Amino acid sequence: MQGKNTEKLFVYAALFLAIALIFQNIRLVLPLPGPITMFLIGSLLNMTLILAVCYTGVMPTSVIGILLPIVAFMQGQLAIPFMIPIVAVGNIIYVLLCRRFWRKKFVWLAPFIKTAVLYVGCLWVIHMLQLPEKTAAILSFMMSWPQIITGLLGIILARIMLKKLPKKI
Repeated sequence: MQGKNTEKLFVYAALFLAIALIFQNIRLVLPLPGPITMFLIGSLLNMTLILAVCYTGVMPTSVIGILLPIVAFMQGQLAIPFMIPIVAVGNIIYVLLCRRFWRKKFVWLAPFIKTAVLYVGCLWVIHMLQLPEKTAAILSFMMSWPQIITGLLGIILARIMLKKLPKKI
């Protein structure tokens, strides 16, 4: 029976990864302005990470959280490769905090902590690479308060979806 549950877990993890990748590719089919796309896709990705951790657990969802910035880099949406591990760590922290505090008020701190990690990491990359001012401004904006908004919206959307989805899939 253990083998069947493991197979089922991998199938669901793959399903959530596929959903996240579809959301990440919305920018290719919907020609929306950059900021709107960032808020839409970011919120949907955060929702998907929460749903994935609720249904598959921390390890499979952490793999998804690591793969998403790699794909974003390959798409050209994350232009600096040094940001890949920083975004991956931010995703994993978000997932861990949401999982741990899902039924507590502390869950609302997860987006703030994720944003702090992303912002400090981005400042480190900017300093380390001595990025041009314009590039630094864009990167630091992307890793600042919009991450709080998309993280909060991800929690709200996940709560709505979890009410509509079966308890176990």
